[in-house]
Amino acid sequence: MLLRGALARTQSLTARLYEAWRADQFVLLVSEPILAEVDAVTARPELWRQLRVTPREARAVPLRLRRRALLVRPGVTIRMSRDPTDDKFLECAVAGDADYVVSADADLLSLREVRGLPILDPPTFWRRLSEHADHG
Repeated sequence: MLLRGALARTQSLTARLYEAWRADQFVLLVSEPILAEVDAVTARPELWRQLRVTPREARAVPLRLRRRALLVRPGVTIRMSRDPTDDKFLECAVAGDADYVVSADADLLSLREVRGLPILDPPTFWRRLSEHADHG
């Protein structure tokens, strides 16, 4: 989701969320397995064509994540998602004591929560972020 926002050409919701992260309005947690997936996805020429970005623009995203996101080393194994490749996001959130898991992925959203952490779609997270900014 943040990857799409980082490479967006328009002021989409994902682009606004990405800019909010860059403006330190929230902390993004990542783990090595998540970064490895971002590296793999941003290396795909079909992604470059789909999002109309250059290979250089695409490769800048994982570098930015490594520089600015908070790296978590999950010491917990979670097997909850219908898609086992999504469990790394849950493990990262739990290990990093996140407030929320934010995803547009139906497999994750169907869980609703992981160990007490709400799993939110991007519009719901944006509303919460906006409410926090208005009251903070």
